Amino acid sequence: MTVNLALIGAGRIARVHAAAYRKVAGARLTACTDPVPAAAAGLAADFGLTVLPDLDAVLDEASIDAVIIASPNALHPDQTIAALNAGKHVFCQKPIALTMEEANRVVKHAAEFSHVLQFGFMLRFTPPLPELHRAAVAGDFGTLIAAQAAIFGWEPSSDWFYDPAQGGGVILDTLIHFADFVLWTLGDATQVHTQGGAYLLDGARRHRSPDNATVLITHASGAVSSLYVSWTAGHGNFRLDVFGAAGHATVDLTTGQALTVYRREPPAGAPAGWSFPDMVWEHGYVGEQQYFVDRIDGTVDGRLAASPADARKALALVVAAQKSLDENRVVAL
Repeated sequence: MTVNLALIGAGRIARVHAAAYRKVAGARLTACTDPVPAAAAGLAADFGLTVLPDLDAVLDEASIDAVIIASPNALHPDQTIAALNAGKHVFCQKPIALTMEEANRVVKHAAEFSHVLQFGFMLRFTPPLPELHRAAVAGDFGTLIAAQAAIFGWEPSSDWFYDPAQGGGVILDTLIHFADFVLWTLGDATQVHTQGGAYLLDGARRHRSPDNATVLITHASGAVSSLYVSWTAGHGNFRLDVFGAAGHATVDLTTGQALTVYRREPPAGAPAGWSFPDMVWEHGYVGEQQYFVDRIDGTVDGRLAASPADARKALALVVAAQKSLDENRVVAL
C-alpha cells in the first residue's frame, strides 16, 4: 500500500516535511495548497506536486489518504477537525491549538474517529533522544532530579509567529517541543515560572511577545526542569541535560553530532573541512513522518507518537508558562 498525502501550507515547515518525504517509504506526497498562490506554486515546482486551490479541494480529493497540516498555528484546530470529518488521516504540526478551549475541542472530536491523528513533536524521533527517554524512564539514572535545556530556534520567517493570536510567540511555538519532551520523560508538571521578554526582534516588540524566555517547571515527582528558549541566537538546535540520583545524560547538537566528517576536497554542494549531519532536520522529521505512515499501514502501535492528549498536555504547560511571564507570577497547573 502507498499512502498518498497532501500538504496544507507551503511555508518553511511545509518544505521541511516535503523534503522528509523523499526518504519516507510507503508514501507519496502528491499535492499542496496555500492561500498564497506563489508559495504553493514554488513548493509544487520544487517537489513535483499538484497545486489544489484550497483546503476543501484537498479534502474532496478521493485519492488523498492523509494530510500534513503545516499552516499558521491558529488554524490547526479547525483544519484538523475538517480533515478528520473528511475521512483523512492527519499529521498536525504542533501546537494542537493556541487555547485550551480549542485543544479540548480537538481532543473530544478526535475520540470519535479511528483515523490516525499525530502531532509534530519530532524530538521523540530524533536520535539520541528516544534512547535517553527510554533510559530515564527505565531508571538507568536513578530517581530523576532535574533537566536543563537551551533551545535555539530560527528567527521567524513570517510576522504571524510573533502574534499571540496567530502563532503564540517563542514559548507556544518553539519551547513547546521541549515541554512535550520533559513531560514525556519526567512526568506531569504542577507549577511553572517564566522570565523573559522581547530583547531584540522588532516583531516580538510590536506584538509584545518574547523572543527569549526561561521557564522553570516543577514536576509532580519533585524533579525540576529549566528550559531556556531563544529566537535570536542566529542558529538552530539545542543542548539538553537530564540528571538523576544515579547518573545523568547530556545531548549537545549545537556544535557536534553522532557523525563527524572531514572533507579535504568536497564534492559539489558539500562543505569543506569538518561537518556533521543534523539529527533533527535529517532524522527527526523523517522519523516522525515514517512513523505516521507506518501507523496508517498498521505496522506500528503508535505509542511513540504524541497523542491528542499529549499535545493538549504540552499546550497546557506552555500556556501556563506564557501566563506566568505576562503576570509575573508562579502559575499552578
